Amino acid sequence: MLANFFNSELINNDYDISFSYVYSIPYSMGFQKRVHKKTTVHPLSFINLSDHTILPSWLPLISRKLLMGIARLVISIPLLTYQTIVLYQLFKKIKPDVLHINNGGYPAAKSARAAAIAGKFASIPKIIMVVNNMAVGYNHYSRWFDYPIDRLVVHSVSMFITGSKAASERLRKVLSLPIQQTHAIHNGITLRDSTSTITETRKRLNLDRFDGVVFGVVALLIPRKGHQILLNAVLELIQEKKMIGNTFKVLIEGDGFLRETLISFVTQNKLEQFVTFVGEEANVVDFMNAIDILILPSIQDEDFPNVILEAMALGKPVIASRLAGTPEQVIDGVTGFLVAPRDAKQLAEAMHTLILNQQLREQMGKMASTEFSTHFTTQIALNNYSDLYTKLIKESQ
Repeated sequence: MLANFFNSELINNDYDISFSYVYSIPYSMGFQKRVHKKTTVHPLSFINLSDHTILPSWLPLISRKLLMGIARLVISIPLLTYQTIVLYQLFKKIKPDVLHINNGGYPAAKSARAAAIAGKFASIPKIIMVVNNMAVGYNHYSRWFDYPIDRLVVHSVSMFITGSKAASERLRKVLSLPIQQTHAIHNGITLRDSTSTITETRKRLNLDRFDGVVFGVVALLIPRKGHQILLNAVLELIQEKKMIGNTFKVLIEGDGFLRETLISFVTQNKLEQFVTFVGEEANVVDFMNAIDILILPSIQDEDFPNVILEAMALGKPVIASRLAGTPEQVIDGVTGFLVAPRDAKQLAEAMHTLILNQQLREQMGKMASTEFSTHFTTQIALNNYSDLYTKLIKESQ
C-alpha cells in the first residue's frame, strides 16, 4: 500500500507528502524501484536489535541470538527514548497535519511506537497507526514489559487502522481500545503485469498436455501456511474419493525450511502425480494465471492476504481457511469456499466439489472478479484513506 500512496495522483494532488523510514540499503533500493513519483524522504539510522547477523560470525548462532535478546532487554527503553527524540526533532521541523505510521503486526517495530509518542510530544494534530496484522497479546512474558509503552502509544494515536474488521476486534481487545479509536480499511492492490502467456506458462509447468483441474498454492513453506493439511487433503481425495491422477494437480509455489519434509511426505505416500513443488516463481501473476483455483490452507497468523486479492482479480475461485480477515475477502459458496483451519476432510470436500463442477468453477471465478473490482482495488483503498485524512483534518481545525 505504501508504494500505491506515493504513486497516487489523488494523494499527491491533495496532500504534501514526505516519507520517514529506518534506513537500510535493501529498503532504499526497493523504495526507489517501486515509487515513481518524486517524494521527499527522511532516512533515519537506527540500530536494529533483531538482526543477529551484525555480530561476529565466529560466534555460534545461538550465542548471537542470546546476546541480541539480552541487548534488547537492557537497552530497549534507552533506544526507544533516543528514537523518540530524533523523530520529535524531525516532526517539529516538518510540522505535519497528519502523521501516518505504517506498522507491521502490533507491537512490531520499536520505531513505529516511538513515532506515535514523538508525534504526540510534537503536537501533531492527528496521528494514525496502520496495523497490518493480528495484534499480539500479553500472554507471553516478552510482552509484559511492553505494557507501559503500549499505554503511551494508545494515548498518542488518534486512530488505529487495520486491514480487516477481525484485526480491529483483536487490536481493541489487546489494547483495551474504545471502538471509535479503530477503523478497518481493506487493502487494495494493483495487479502486477504478466510476463508470459498462459500457454507459455502452462508449458513451462508441464501442464500443456494436462486437462484436469489445477490447484495452486502461493505461500512460504512454513508451518503456519498449512501445506501439510493440504497434503492430507490430497490423500483424502485419493483414498476416500477415489480420484485418479489425470483428474487434478496441486502446484505448490514458494520455498521455506519445510520443503524437504513436505517433499518426503509426497514421496512416501506416492503423491508425485498429484503434487508438484515448483519453487519460487519469478512472476506469481503468471503462475496464478495458469491455475484454475487458488488454495490458502493457513492455520494461524493471517490477516488479509494479498494473494487472495490477486487470485480474485484474475477471476480465480479461492479455497481458504476461515481465519482472521479471509471471510471478508472470500464469500463462502459464491466466490469460493471457506474451510475450518486444520480440517483436511473439509478442505478435500471443497476441492472435490470444484473438481467435479466446471460450471461452478467458472461462476465463482466471475463473481470473484466482480467482488475484487467492487471492493479491493488500489483506487478504492486510496479513496478510503483520502476520505479519512479529510475527516481528521476537519476535526483538528
